[in-house]
Amino acid sequence: MVNVRSLARLVGAGAWFGAAVLNAQAAPQRASEDSLAPLKPLRRLVAVERPPMPFGNFFRGAPGTNSGTPMAFGASWGDVFVGAGYQNATRAVKLANGSWSSSGGGNNDDGSVSVGFGLGDPKDYLGLEVVATSLSTFRSGFGNRTAFSFQAHRLLDASTAIAVGVENAFIAGGGQTDGMPSTFVVATRQFNLSGSDFNLFQSVTVNGGVGNGRFRTLNDVNADNKTWNVFGSVGVTVTDWFAMSTDWTGQDLNVGVSFVPFKQFPVSISPTLADVTQTANKSARFVLGVGLGMHF
Repeated sequence: MVNVRSLARLVGAGAWFGAAVLNAQAAPQRASEDSLAPLKPLRRLVAVERPPMPFGNFFRGAPGTNSGTPMAFGASWGDVFVGAGYQNATRAVKLANGSWSSSGGGNNDDGSVSVGFGLGDPKDYLGLEVVATSLSTFRSGFGNRTAFSFQAHRLLDASTAIAVGVENAFIAGGGQTDGMPSTFVVATRQFNLSGSDFNLFQSVTVNGGVGNGRFRTLNDVNADNKTWNVFGSVGVTVTDWFAMSTDWTGQDLNVGVSFVPFKQFPVSISPTLADVTQTANKSARFVLGVGLGMHF
């Protein structure tokens, strides 16, 4: 039987999918991207407890409500998840003369694969989420460059959480990537709209925080300024199986959707348009994330 209490705090590996699979290129880039993207769709808060599903230890899938920014909800003891992501073009950098960098960016597609698990209890104490991501899977092969990320998180109530974490705390394997360590502090709140005057939608999830590393402005990244910057997202859950979101990553604006195609199998699929304002590429990049999670 599924642990429904755990579901109320799990933000499954799906909500992070929509973000750009973004730390995957082998060449060093001036602007970093999100290596945890393949996990984000599972990370959607399920604030309203649902009945157990009869499919082993799998929980009821939920669509993702962000695509490129961290969320404060995370996995706890017994939660595991896996995700894979693809982007049709890696992130380029617009140079001062108006041209675009060609080192690993702009034209090359790429992908990544992530696996993660939870420790602790964020409701009564503190939860810890641990994620390993195979970077540049298309370029260097699976597992040749692996980034490890960590997030400590705490539930303040059934729909509010805070967290502190480090993406790409260290990277194992040879060669260089654009996966710089990025520390962040974030808070997330879900507003349940069921039964309200706005019951066209189920809920709205608001997410915001500050971070360094990849969250800095493009100017600060190019100048190597050791600054912090704000990021945030707003996601709308339309139905049990479909959600929409928009994210500001500190550098790029992303828009995406997420859906759960199977009622009793927790696969989340999250297509996203990353950098719709064309900050770092001549056109928006297409990113696709797929994730699955379960509880032991």
